[in-house]
Amino acid sequence: MTYKAKPLISFESMDRNAMPALNFKEIAPAHKGTERDQFELFARDFLEAEGFSVVVGPDRGQDAGRDLIVSEIRFGPGGQSEYRWLVSCKHKAGSGESVGHNEDINLRDRLGTHRCNGFIAFYSTLASSTLATHLKALPPEYGLLVFDNELIEAKLLDSPKGRALAARYMPVSFQRWVLASQYAEAPATASAIKDRFFLREPHSSLETALSEAAARDAMVFVVVYDELHSTKSDLTYRLGYFMGYELTKRLVDEHFVAVLGSSSLPSLQALIPDDDPLEDCRLIIMDATRREIYSDTVYANKKEALKIVRSAIQDGSKLKSSLSN
Repeated sequence: MTYKAKPLISFESMDRNAMPALNFKEIAPAHKGTERDQFELFARDFLEAEGFSVVVGPDRGQDAGRDLIVSEIRFGPGGQSEYRWLVSCKHKAGSGESVGHNEDINLRDRLGTHRCNGFIAFYSTLASSTLATHLKALPPEYGLLVFDNELIEAKLLDSPKGRALAARYMPVSFQRWVLASQYAEAPATASAIKDRFFLREPHSSLETALSEAAARDAMVFVVVYDELHSTKSDLTYRLGYFMGYELTKRLVDEHFVAVLGSSSLPSLQALIPDDDPLEDCRLIIMDATRREIYSDTVYANKKEALKIVRSAIQDGSKLKSSLSN
């Protein structure tokens, strides 16, 4: 099958004067310490979250010019085929310098050696102008994707799965962003779920929410409903009132990782008591180790909701203190 090369990602629509939210210096440098592979591991996890499959992961030793190889399945008139990407990771956030043309060389030779169809430049800074010229010369013969620090950051902060990664690899700056972004101007086209209930899109996966909660030392705020119920367990009415106060939304955003999902998911169904038919949606609050702090029907009462959230925050703090003693 003939592959169509993906175009070079354009950064023209991105605001390059905006202050960065995430500090890539939190990821260990690539040249020293026991954690010197962290940026490659971060790249692997990021690309998996973007939908790629890892063919060859990070390792130490001679790699013949590849840090990772990932793939995707493409479909066409002739059926499906694997499209392989050679990934080059360059972590220079510590110095802030751009990636020079002499740091990513022999691009076509490396693509041929590893039988890859495209090249992914995964950089924590920018490519130098000379390197950018060499990269842009790859299409249309080869595909090209360029992820620099600003695009990586934008993608991380745009989805629950990405935020879980940001919390794990850059916990300090991510927590600062969580607090600062509560007061940012909301977009005019905010998603319905975020608009009605939460300050940012909730997780649908309990596992990724637990991962983010562990990285942030936060609790998990889980709302479960029956998607086959005619009103989805009265979700809009009950959760709408529960999250009616702006203060409640901010407290949930600061102290919890939100999950909103259907009881059709086994991990969420396991949280529902056997005697609860989910006529009304249910709230479960737990810590990052799955210790349950609260479980009850979602109350359609703003004042009661604020009390419940504040009480859960206090109970969570007490639980952490007792476990640390």
